Amino acid sequence: MRRVTQMLPRLWTNWVTLSGTILTTVSGCILVLTLAISFFGESQNPYAGALVFLVFPGLFVFGLILIPLGLWWEGRRKVKPDGAWAILQSAFDTALKDKKVRRGMLLVGIATLVNIVVFGASGQKAIQYVDSVEFCGTFCHTVMQPEHVAYQRSPHQRVACVDCHIGPGASWAAKAKISGLRQVLAVATGSFSHPIPTPVEELRPARDTCEQCHWPAKFHGNRIRFFTHYADDETNTASTTAMLMKVGGVDPTTGDYRGIHWHVSPEVQIQYEVLDRSREKIGDVTVRQDGKVKQTYTPPHEKAEVLEVRTMDCVDCHNRPTHIYDQTPARAVDRGFFVGRLDAKIPFLHEAAVAVITDDTQPRMQEEHVIAGLASYYDKEHPEDKPGQEQLNSAGRVLADLYSINIFPEMGVKWGTYPSHLGHRGGDADQRGCFRCHNDEHKSEDGEVISQDCDVCHEILHEDEPPSSLPESLRALWQVD
Repeated sequence: MRRVTQMLPRLWTNWVTLSGTILTTVSGCILVLTLAISFFGESQNPYAGALVFLVFPGLFVFGLILIPLGLWWEGRRKVKPDGAWAILQSAFDTALKDKKVRRGMLLVGIATLVNIVVFGASGQKAIQYVDSVEFCGTFCHTVMQPEHVAYQRSPHQRVACVDCHIGPGASWAAKAKISGLRQVLAVATGSFSHPIPTPVEELRPARDTCEQCHWPAKFHGNRIRFFTHYADDETNTASTTAMLMKVGGVDPTTGDYRGIHWHVSPEVQIQYEVLDRSREKIGDVTVRQDGKVKQTYTPPHEKAEVLEVRTMDCVDCHNRPTHIYDQTPARAVDRGFFVGRLDAKIPFLHEAAVAVITDDTQPRMQEEHVIAGLASYYDKEHPEDKPGQEQLNSAGRVLADLYSINIFPEMGVKWGTYPSHLGHRGGDADQRGCFRCHNDEHKSEDGEVISQDCDVCHEILHEDEPPSSLPESLRALWQVD
């Protein structure tokens, strides 16, 4: 034990070295303990994780810097300043002759290796933490709450945020972290937008992210989609439309792209002028084939300022692949009926439900508030058909949930705040989605237009008819939109 104590440097000679020793020891012990706990799969609170994996490594390194700084300062006080080289040479000569000093140097070397291991492990854990869904979705709770809630019920809920927002490679990871510093500052100062603006301008091209899993060249052929709605009548009458979507891809018989996925053919590049922040107003559309301009279509309206020129990729149509919201109260209620969460046997429930959750200026609704709203609506509009309290309670719980996963007043997220461009069901604005370009108004010099013909992308198989009237071949495939 005496030899060990002799090997220890005098880490308490001054307040600088002592402070560094305490910081390094305490933060190092916490890091080692936390790493051991995380090894056995214990989950971290997002704020505790930020403290342990982002703050303590910084304190650990800061302490390591203070220790030699304090020792150097102490040496400067005791040794006459004969020059840096002379001091270093004297220390080296002493180390070669003095066995005690050599032991101290060995201890410093071993401690350095231990420090490298601890800091490396904590650094790797810090990278994993800042790339985790918990950090992205819950650390800045108010700001990211709408996106995190939508993510948790999306088709990509098992795909990490960074897989789509950053993708593989160090360069994009570095860009994302640098951009993240600006976002952290905005959150800290409260200067962030309400709601968060879309589209994300710094998003990596879809060919580097989406196409790592989704291959547009794969021939999908035609797919059947169903769109089901419920009426505001006593029986909440259901009607459905069946469409044959011409998804397309590479035709295995000809090797050519066809169908909707023709837009992302490697041989065809569609470039368009963006005239507004939301990419809903489109200027000139240029079609290039094998790098050569094939046709240019110009809109009828007066030329506006061009914000950017984009080459069309996946997210120009699939702009809400993960953070999906119901665009209208009616669509949210339709979904509740279709999956069986709302009872279609309750008279006028569709009408009442839509009326109750339409006001998106209210705070995130509690069950009691929704139940009271339903009861009040029935008392006023359909007192003779008012359901029992148990039915009101059941419907109220579902509607409160539908409201809370779509409406976030504190972030300015309301019905239709984030429209989908997949298709052309964008609510009141009939120029959203496909109709941004396919409007029969973008014309080339020779008079050709970008067609709005329905048969270009789909065929209607069954339109606004009761589900019971679907052909037997379609009834088994009936699915919610």
